[in-house]
Amino acid sequence: MQIGIVGLPNVGKSTLFNSLTNASAVVADYPFTTIEPNVGIVAVPDDRLKKLGSIYQPEKLTPTTIKFVDIAGLVKGASKGEGLGNKFLSHIREMDALVQVVGCFREGSNPKDEIEIIKTELFLADLEVVNKKISSVSPRAKCGIKEAKEELEILYRIKKDIEMGQMSQLEVADIILLSSIPVIYIANVKDTHYPLPDTSYQFIPINAKLEGELLELSDEEKKELGVQSELAQLILASYKLLDLITFYTTVGTEIRAWNIKKGTSAQKAAGKIHTDFEKNFIRAEVFNFSELEKYGTDKTLHEKGLVRIEGRDYIVQDGDILRIKI
Repeated sequence: MQIGIVGLPNVGKSTLFNSLTNASAVVADYPFTTIEPNVGIVAVPDDRLKKLGSIYQPEKLTPTTIKFVDIAGLVKGASKGEGLGNKFLSHIREMDALVQVVGCFREGSNPKDEIEIIKTELFLADLEVVNKKISSVSPRAKCGIKEAKEELEILYRIKKDIEMGQMSQLEVADIILLSSIPVIYIANVKDTHYPLPDTSYQFIPINAKLEGELLELSDEEKKELGVQSELAQLILASYKLLDLITFYTTVGTEIRAWNIKKGTSAQKAAGKIHTDFEKNFIRAEVFNFSELEKYGTDKTLHEKGLVRIEGRDYIVQDGDILRIKI
């Protein structure tokens, strides 16, 4: 799963990315500083994992992660190749979700306009792709091929949605609609108490510059200064946007968190650990973190009948602890 960080040039995308990943993407105040996307793996904050560590005392705790990608700034006209538009739009097409950074730290900034510019470019890029697809499908539809006629009908409905500026819920093979990729909006502010932009969009306020400075401080120093990072809020919001849940494994001296899409079966979840686990899956011993937290030990859970044996079609729940049998 990949989350792309997007926005107009110089709104603080790379600064936010560096803070998230503790990386060193180039940061400068001129357009197109970021040309090739920077990629960073970010650990998902997880209090349950820490509590599992307290219960089992393993040698190693491994959190689950999500991938953030710092994509170069889009400009008005990107869909027509302005700036480095076509290249950047192709990078966005690879993302599962987007975080749009809006610059609220400068006088005269207009967050709503920034959002509308990006949305418009994504819609225009989608319109171009759909029109090309209509041109390729039309000859087959005119020949009376049923599948082509059905596909063409869906394409025209998608085109109508795009022209009305609406996110289309329809899908066609081989087309990824940029305008349908889910988005979180970040207000990059001078102060997290700064009044948020008065728009219909929901923002998470983050001072990207301050977040970078907080990386240099210890937890004690942050406590003394009365400051705390807001990045966990963004990471968890991204996790939720991707419709992910967490399950855990306790193998040997390691407790590990894994992410899967909500609705994933036990057999598919086993494949996250290793492909052989999915291929040779027999059953899973399952109990939930909430039950373990309440009763304290595996032994008590067994005594109370709270440890279940589940088959391959069991739908894994958030907080489940799985012991896969192969």
